[in-house]
Amino acid sequence: MERTRALCIFPTLLGGKTATATIIKALNRVRDLEATYVLVDTEDYQRLPAPWWTPPTNFGRVRYMARKKASKLLGQKFDLLFVRTWELVVAFSDIAKCVPAAALFDATPATLEAEFRNRPFKIWQRALAYSVYHRAFAKAARQFDFFLPKGSDCADSLEYDYKIPRERCFLTLAPQSIDSWTPTARTYTSPARLLFVANNFALKGGDFLLRLYGNHLANKCTLTIASNDPAVAARFLPPGVTWLRGKSREQLLEIYRQSDLFVFPTQQDFVPEAVAEALATGLPCLVNDLRGIRDLVKDGETGFVFPRNSPVEAWADRIQRLIADHGELARMSASARAFAAEMLNQDRFDNLIAHVVDRLRSDVAKQAARGRVVA
Repeated sequence: MERTRALCIFPTLLGGKTATATIIKALNRVRDLEATYVLVDTEDYQRLPAPWWTPPTNFGRVRYMARKKASKLLGQKFDLLFVRTWELVVAFSDIAKCVPAAALFDATPATLEAEFRNRPFKIWQRALAYSVYHRAFAKAARQFDFFLPKGSDCADSLEYDYKIPRERCFLTLAPQSIDSWTPTARTYTSPARLLFVANNFALKGGDFLLRLYGNHLANKCTLTIASNDPAVAARFLPPGVTWLRGKSREQLLEIYRQSDLFVFPTQQDFVPEAVAEALATGLPCLVNDLRGIRDLVKDGETGFVFPRNSPVEAWADRIQRLIADHGELARMSASARAFAAEMLNQDRFDNLIAHVVDRLRSDVAKQAARGRVVA
């Protein structure tokens, strides 16, 4: 079989590094696929500063950087196109018009706008995000053949906000290397060990967590905060709180294994990698009720889901009752691992990527006579 050439343009910004690595691993396992990767990283903000006429938004900068980094490849012949994030759907819709294309992402402009309603953004900022980005994405998405949304909230948005047929969407969740991300035998002792992992401390609920711990849990638990966010240094960390910085993913695995509960009162998220990692290592998760998180945490089974505006007292009561019941902790730990093994398995994701590539290849065959190439 003749090898299929794919142009793959992925960001590694913020929390995207892990997701991009997972996608690359899956694509590299597809038979007879020759993938060329363009990765947009944090350093590109300095290396490729956007010109003055670029819209002064992160969307405008990312779009400019990605086009700039891919510019030398756009005159070459490729059979397929893969992009990750809705911004790159807009940035490369002209290429998707020429070759079969698929896009992976965890949010659309419409789901972002829904999240903005729950954050202190001004009305004009929400209106700008929805009216400009929503229309740009709606137009660009028409050029793509398949979509791999991370969560069901994103899949629903594609169907209802952007009229993408459900049969062209394939849910990915947050795949993990289940064979290596395994739990160890836990012995529950006092004090219980709580874990929080996030690089955007404030957005992921870090300040709420410190109030929760300092006012209600300090004498009953320890709390480990794994975060590279320098803003943590400005916070008062009560006795019993450990702040870990600069840890590799392999080092984080051991930290997950040494913990009893994952506490994640995030204020904005979709299908967070940190929660998937916790589930893979058998950690019950306590989370806010955000739409994408519902795909991961099953209330009362793999953790507990709190109404978004629940007070710290509600969290404290639930945590204190849970850490006092070692049998319930063990049951939830087993359920968390079982869910991850079934639904977050890397092999499941690899098979899904291979299926989408095969579907796109069938389109290549149909379009060969039309001479559609990246140019």
